[in-house]
Amino acid sequence: MNVSSTKSNHKMTFRRFITEFLFVIGMSIVFFIISLTIHRHLAILFLYAPFGYLIYALNNFSLLELLVKKKITKVEYVLISILSAILIFIPFLILVQLIHGRYSDKILFVGALFASVVILATYLYFFRYRADKKTIDYLRKDLGKTAAEYKLMQSQVNPHFLFNVMNSIYGIALQENASRTADSVQRLSQMMRFLIFENQQDQIPLSRDLSYLKEYIAIQSLRTENVPNVKIEQDIIDSLDSLYIAPMLLIPFVENAFKHGISMSKPSWIKVNADVVDGQLKFSVYNSIHKSTGTDLERTKSGIGLENVKSRLDLTYPDRYMLVMEQNQQEYFVFLTIDLDEVPHSEIASKINEND
Repeated sequence: MNVSSTKSNHKMTFRRFITEFLFVIGMSIVFFIISLTIHRHLAILFLYAPFGYLIYALNNFSLLELLVKKKITKVEYVLISILSAILIFIPFLILVQLIHGRYSDKILFVGALFASVVILATYLYFFRYRADKKTIDYLRKDLGKTAAEYKLMQSQVNPHFLFNVMNSIYGIALQENASRTADSVQRLSQMMRFLIFENQQDQIPLSRDLSYLKEYIAIQSLRTENVPNVKIEQDIIDSLDSLYIAPMLLIPFVENAFKHGISMSKPSWIKVNADVVDGQLKFSVYNSIHKSTGTDLERTKSGIGLENVKSRLDLTYPDRYMLVMEQNQQEYFVFLTIDLDEVPHSEIASKINEND
C-alpha cells in the first residue's frame, strides 16, 4: 500500500478516535449529572458508555484489522479482546465504587455482559461493513471499466486499417534501407496491437505487460541515442507467463519519467528495473527532474495520471501492494511491489462460483 497514504490513514483514524471518545465522555458526563437527580443507579449506567466505546475502538480500529490481515488468529483475537476489556473495566469499576460507595456483584455482571455485547456487535458490524465495501469497490471498478470501453469505442479507428497502413510504411522503409525507421514502425505496430486488444482485459501475462514496457522505452530512446548527456538504462526480467497483472499499471511511471526526466541540454538519466521474487513484482523507476516549459507539449500534457494508477491499485490489489514515491529538486524515485496472481482473476472467480 502507498506508504504516505497509510500514514495519512493512521492520522485520520487517531483523530477520529479522539473526537469520538471526547464526545462520548462529554455526553456521558451530561447525562450522568442529569440522572443523579432522578436515581443514582440510573446515573451509573451512563458511565458504561466510555468503557464500551474504548472496547469498540480497540476492536474496530486495531484488533479486527490484525485478524483480517492474518497477523493474529481467531483464538488470539478472543483472548486479547477479553483481556483488554478486563483492563479497561478496572478503572471504571473503581470509579463506580467511589460513586456507589460499595462493591456490587451486579455492577460486575452488567459490565461483563455489556462488554460481551459490544465485542460481538463490533465484530458483526466490522465484517458487514467490509463486505459492503468490497461490493461497492467491485461495482466502481466495473463501472470504470465500462466507461473506459465506451470511450474507446467512440474514438477507435478501424484497427485493421491502421495495421495495414503501418505494414505498408514498414515495407517502404525496408525497400529504402531505412532500417531504423522500419524497426520503429514495427515496434509502434506491436504497441498499438497491445493497446487495442490486450489492454481491455482484466489481467494479462506479466511477460506481455513487460514486453510493452520494453517497446515503449526503446521507441522513446531513439530520440536521445545520439545525445551524450542522456542515459537511459533498463533491467527488466524476461518473465514467464505463469504470473498475471492488470495491464497498464507500470507504464504511467515510465511515461512520467520521460516527460519530466529528459533534457537535451542538461545531464539526464532514467533507470527502470523490474524483477519477480517469490511471486512478488518489484518495480522501480529512478529519473532526473527538469522544469518544464510552456512550449514543451510532451511534458505538459497529462497521460493516464499517477492518481489514476493509485486508484486502480487500491481497487485491484487491496492490501497486496506497496507504493513509495520520493522526490526532491533534482530527482524522482518510484518503488512498487505487487503480490501477483498465478491465474487471472476471471479464472479465480469461475472456480469460486463452481465451488458455490
